Amino acid sequence: MGSTNRSERGAGSLFFDKGSKRWVMMPSLPKTSDGKRRRSRRSSKTRAGAMAFLTNETTTEPESVKVTVSDLLDGWQRWVHRRPAANQLAVSTVELYELCVRHLKVGLGTRRAVDVSVDELERFLACQSERLSGQHVVMQRNVLDQAYRWAQRNRLLTWNPAQLSTCPAQLDHKPCVALTASQAQRLLETSRGDRLHALWAVMLGVGLRPGEAMALTWPCVDLGSDPGVLHVRHYLRRGTDGVFLGAPKTAQSSRSLDMPAFVSDALRAHSEGVQTRPEGSWRDLVFSTGGGAPRTATGI
Repeated sequence: MGSTNRSERGAGSLFFDKGSKRWVMMPSLPKTSDGKRRRSRRSSKTRAGAMAFLTNETTTEPESVKVTVSDLLDGWQRWVHRRPAANQLAVSTVELYELCVRHLKVGLGTRRAVDVSVDELERFLACQSERLSGQHVVMQRNVLDQAYRWAQRNRLLTWNPAQLSTCPAQLDHKPCVALTASQAQRLLETSRGDRLHALWAVMLGVGLRPGEAMALTWPCVDLGSDPGVLHVRHYLRRGTDGVFLGAPKTAQSSRSLDMPAFVSDALRAHSEGVQTRPEGSWRDLVFSTGGGAPRTATGI
């Protein structure tokens, strides 16, 4: 075993580790808010190098210790705000993030990021669940997790309490509401001949999300095979300059699906019934408005 010596300043320990053949120094760091002692661990090939580092380390507080949760969230938000401009994130998502950040700053903003424990974070989330929806509490935890991950990528921190935390057990998740088989059949029969019949058929028959269905383009529709095949390659997103065709939400969302006969028939009839095709960047869009613009969930 290596011998341990106190540093000249009495602020840490220094010893030679025979296994790694390096000098190891363990300087003392400022105590946490609850009075607990903390130490850092570094190593050097020479004793002189270790002593120089140890002396400097004990006189300078590490930058990571100074970073508050509010600082963390501000830095992460600057990174997030660059993503809508690059069509990587919807504006509505950024706005939801901002709401979560405001709640997090009120409860944890002044705390040093390295001092926030898993237990403290879980108690904060439990208090939030008493007055906010379960979905919003989950989003707050996810936002804080992303902020800590941003700090880790930028070498500001190594600790991430959000990654290890869990949300309160009782969340008010609402069960999904789906049409029964008879209701779906009635919708298809009632909408037959309507301009949106093919859209309802695609969402019901293939199970596409509204954003996927309204971003469907003709090159992604194969009506010549049996059965017909529909390729999901786009998602209708909203950016700073309006709507655009972005990538699907996840890698698994990019997929190819067989179409039931009634879906192929509805798309074929829809193609034959279109009077004028959109022009420009929307020329291949399957479902568009009379003016050639893409349809949206609010403008169906």
